[in-house]
Amino acid sequence: MSKFLSAVTLFLMSSPLFAAAKEMEAATAPSETVDVVWVIVFGVIFIGSIVGFFAYLWHSEKNRKPDK
Repeated sequence: MSKFLSAVTLFLMSSPLFAAAKEMEAATAPSETVDVVWVIVFGVIFIGSIVGFFAYLWHSEKNRKPDK
């Protein structure tokens, strides 16, 4: 019985190692690239949303009524 339990324990401990080895094989596979135009579009939208958020904060702070 103890041999069986040790075999099961070793099997369960080695399963993540096999999964990690398979994951490394998948990570080294070539991946598809994205066209540069879409990277630029993402950058413009991302930076624009940040600038728009700070413009909104500035505008709302400027129009805030002072507390008495």
